[in-house]
Order: sequence, then C-alpha cells, then structure tokens
Amino acid sequence: MASSSSHPESAIQDTTHGTSTQQEALAYEFRGRTMSLEEWELTVQVERPMDFTSRLHHGCNIKVYYESQDLIPYFNMLNGPTYENLVKHFWVRASVFDKHTAKMEEVEKVLIDPTLEGKTREQMGLEPFVATEIRSSIMGVPVFINQEIIAYVIGRTYEGNFKDGLDNNKKSP
Repeated sequence: MASSSSHPESAIQDTTHGTSTQQEALAYEFRGRTMSLEEWELTVQVERPMDFTSRLHHGCNIKVYYESQDLIPYFNMLNGPTYENLVKHFWVRASVFDKHTAKMEEVEKVLIDPTLEGKTREQMGLEPFVATEIRSSIMGVPVFINQEIIAYVIGRTYEGNFKDGLDNNKKSP
C-alpha cells in the first residue's frame, strides 16, 4: 500500500508582490478499486433514517432522548442531501488502515530500503499511526475517515457523553 504522507512541494508565483514562495501542494492519490463490484452495480439506499414526527404520531416519543444527548443536529445532517455518485466512488476504492496495515507498510519500506530497519514511522517518511481509519480517494483527493473525524462532523466530543436522569429508566429485577 502506497503512503500518502509525501506531499510534493511546488513553487507558487505571488503576483501581488512579484515573489515566489514554497507552498505544500496537495498530493493526489489515484486509487484502484478495492472491491470486485463496479460503481454502477452499487445501490445507495437514501431514506430518512429517523422521522421523529411520524414516531410521535404513533405514540413513540423518542426525540426527548436524542435531544438530551444533543444529537438532533446529527439526525438533521443524516436527513440532508446524499450525493450517490460520490458515495459509490468512495466505497469501491475504500480500504481499512489499521495497526496490521501500518505494520505491513513499515515492512514494505524496510524491504525497499534495509537501512530503515528499527526506525520510527516518521523517520521512514510515513505518517504516524494514530487510529484505525477508512481510506479512499474521490477524484484523486485522498479521504481519510476515523472515529475522531466522525465525532467532529456531528459536533460531539471524541470521548462521548452520558446524561443520567431521563424519565422511565428501566430497573433490573
């Protein structure tokens, strides 16, 4: 698996001051498909995952539980637009990057250059392994998704949140 940690630098001409500056450019990563399906063979099911109004109409008011956890913005986001072609493009090129994959990446680097034996990932020119993530690319732009990013997008802390005191808590016998 090729690393996306190396970003080529490019000189950019500053037209306002007539000087050139070194700026790090985005490294494009064109990934092949990781599944045997073609994009057009995938079906993206788009629906409203949580319709609180319909549930309330049928006597099931669960909205209060999600409100107490400040999760209503998350459901509003889920009920928003879905870009099916981007979802398909992402998933047919997706792979899981975990500890095992990171270790295999290090072994591959050492096989190419034996002088890297015993060095850290940073010394090998690899990004540090922080957490398990889903890696893919969309139109050549690398996309990494991990638990921390999901928490950021839905506006929650990475650690989670627990609120006690909701009514009708079930008690164990």
